Amino acid sequence: MLEKVEVAVAMNVQKSRVDDQNFQQSKSVERLARLLDQLGQACLEFTQIEALRGSPDKHFDSDARLIRRIRKSLSLVLINPADTNTRQGLKTGRRAARLMASLREMGCQEDKSPASLSNLRHVLHFQIGRMAHLLTEIADALLAANFGPAVRLQNYKQLKNAAHTLTADNEAFGVQRLALTRSGSTIAALKAEHSTSSEVMAVYKEGQAHKVLEEISGVDQWKKVYPKVAPSVISHHVGHEGEMGSMVIEHLPGRTLESLLLNSQWDSARLLLAKLTKTLSKIWKSSWTRERAQPGYMQQLRQRMPETQQTHPTLFSQGQTICGLSRPDFSQLIGQVESLEKQVAPPFSVLIHGDFNVDNLLYDELQNRIYFIDLHRASYSDYVQDISVLMVSIYRLPVMDSGSRTEMMNLISQLYRFARRFAKTSNDKFFDVRLAIALARSFATSTRFIYDRRFAKNLAFRATYLLEAVTLLNPEKPEKYKLPLEEIFSD
Repeated sequence: MLEKVEVAVAMNVQKSRVDDQNFQQSKSVERLARLLDQLGQACLEFTQIEALRGSPDKHFDSDARLIRRIRKSLSLVLINPADTNTRQGLKTGRRAARLMASLREMGCQEDKSPASLSNLRHVLHFQIGRMAHLLTEIADALLAANFGPAVRLQNYKQLKNAAHTLTADNEAFGVQRLALTRSGSTIAALKAEHSTSSEVMAVYKEGQAHKVLEEISGVDQWKKVYPKVAPSVISHHVGHEGEMGSMVIEHLPGRTLESLLLNSQWDSARLLLAKLTKTLSKIWKSSWTRERAQPGYMQQLRQRMPETQQTHPTLFSQGQTICGLSRPDFSQLIGQVESLEKQVAPPFSVLIHGDFNVDNLLYDELQNRIYFIDLHRASYSDYVQDISVLMVSIYRLPVMDSGSRTEMMNLISQLYRFARRFAKTSNDKFFDVRLAIALARSFATSTRFIYDRRFAKNLAFRATYLLEAVTLLNPEKPEKYKLPLEEIFSD
């Protein structure tokens, strides 16, 4: 039966887009069939426990009651894609939770049975717990049939409450998964189900609990300094340590800088950058503090090198000796540059984004407004960090035609000139050398996301070149260094 369902679903989804309801319902039916098959296998395994056949029924009355409750819960599962499955899923989930609670309570009771019966009971409890867990997964699959894979028992209530906060008359809501992060977390759009438009009401994000708390803290910092650029947090949930956390945040209008660049929307990208430089100037001036920033670029790089080397084990130089002249390996370069970092630290700190990539900048062209998203790394530190990250994230985009690369180079040059003017008015005489260090860090760490070895080698070469250039500076006059921008970013 399972094979027939899988074949039927495979044929059906060929005609559907990944994000439409038919696809979601078909894949949910397939998942339900697989879970029911596993539950059936668990039931068969019960019948194969030889020790049960010779044991008096009275010893296992409580276990039998749990199994009957599982059977009653299964009667709720009616696979009908044309009908709503939300209520079935919620009821099944509640019954599974009560089953698990009863099982835990039974496990806490003192067992005075003979050792043989006690061992058998442990086996039974394991099997019943497994079946209750499968019931929970079945409940999730029923919810997914309506809302898609982003909705589960764990987050349904939070999403429902957020939707009802944003819509009148408790209108039904829909959820559309937008992305999966590298760590497997979900980002989804929350919509009014019967809305006449496809307008997104809010964005749901989940991730490690500490990252959710960091993002809430980051949003709070931005709200205090420059509230115009940050989204509002509508609700959040953080469970016990080690569990996933989640949050519902305001949906911000506009397109990311990444989207503009990948689609060759150069006029809009230039407007975004003009607005960005004005906005950053205001932010840096309003958040300026006398505390010297200590960003620790080389420390950040050293921490990320193991992950980078997993992707490209032989990318960075191992050191050479040519005609008696030695060239240090990449780890030695990191150490040499690290000793210079404190000397060239900026004489102040400002509020920075901390992960200022092209996909974390939104531009609403109609309102000429700019927004920042993914604020979990916000802190008071060196403004050069945000500038260097943005420059490299523009450069590493997979756009290879010469006209587009020229436009991207122009944007990078504009960013550099803006930041250099700010450095001059702020008496930051070590701007260029510190930017070289920050760019080296960003070039090197970016290689862990690049699987095209040729392009990754390109980035690694630039990182090595910049670090070598810094190590050759006169330590008494590092302010004399001028960043060779054209050479670094030209192809």
